[in-house]
Amino acid sequence: MRVGAIVLAGGRSSRMGQAKALLDWHGMTAVEHAVSVVRVGVGGGPVCVVRAPGQELPPLDAILVEDTIAYEGPLAALHTGLVALEGMADIAFACGVDTPLLGPAFVRAVVRALRKGDDAVVPTIGGRSQPLLAAYRVRIVPRVQALLDDGAGGLKDIPRTCAVRQVGEWELISDPELGAADPRLNGAENANTPEEWAALSARS
Repeated sequence: MRVGAIVLAGGRSSRMGQAKALLDWHGMTAVEHAVSVVRVGVGGGPVCVVRAPGQELPPLDAILVEDTIAYEGPLAALHTGLVALEGMADIAFACGVDTPLLGPAFVRAVVRALRKGDDAVVPTIGGRSQPLLAAYRVRIVPRVQALLDDGAGGLKDIPRTCAVRQVGEWELISDPELGAADPRLNGAENANTPEEWAALSARS
């Protein structure tokens, strides 16, 4: 199966006070860092970055696409990314730019957790579903479009039309590679404020 990745970079970042995609992460922007991590995680497969219309980003070694409507929501952005990967990948790992501790082992473990019959695999970590650290089959494009046509805007709506399997912490760290690389699943921690971003930076 061909594996690619989608990086959602076009959020409002209202609590951060500036665009998360352009935050500094040890000498590179958050979006550059995210692209580099997921590219390794998907074995050099295609990486798509979804930005808001007109959003300025640094030069990226990735497919760059724009949301049809600015800030329409993560479901629309995911759909845009899946459409961009049609014909190039069968599975897409999707993430944002605000989980800078994410490592390639996490990406690979989530993709490996996808079973026959699953349209998507979504980790549950700390009691919270993580649809932006998840693997989706590209074939769900028409079903996501149907959700959007029905007025849905959140990733939580995907199980309405797709077979989504939740993967718990124990199953994730039972993956030998991830269990060795990130047994506490720190890669799932995200930052919404400057203070949270600085705290994650200090730990890396």
